[in-house]
Amino acid sequence: MNVDNPSPPPARRRYSPWAMGAMVSALLALLLQGALVPLNLAVAIMALIGLRQIRREPSRYIGRAFCWLAIALVLILTVLTAMVESTAPQPPAEYMVPDEERRVPDAERLVPEDAPMVPGEGASDR
Repeated sequence: MNVDNPSPPPARRRYSPWAMGAMVSALLALLLQGALVPLNLAVAIMALIGLRQIRREPSRYIGRAFCWLAIALVLILTVLTAMVESTAPQPPAEYMVPDEERRVPDAERLVPEDAPMVPGEGASDR
């Protein structure tokens, strides 16, 4: 007896969970302005794992564009964060507090501050 069993329909391709996780994490990194370097690294690693998963089982998974988009977003965030943080303005010197050991107490000064300086004499002659 030969019974014709219909073959099951082919499985529907779905997005790779690693690709979706990488994309969601990349959007989270964007909201945090790329400030968390471990999150940026995690996004890149998840995207690479997603690309590997898609390459190994192309009949089952899709989402290659999500992986590449997550990698590109993290790279752009990393570069922009590095550019912004390296050019952070220094506070003016008048707002900085000098070190205690470098500060000379007023009682130890040999010459008063308001004493006129004679031209031709250096500060070491005082």
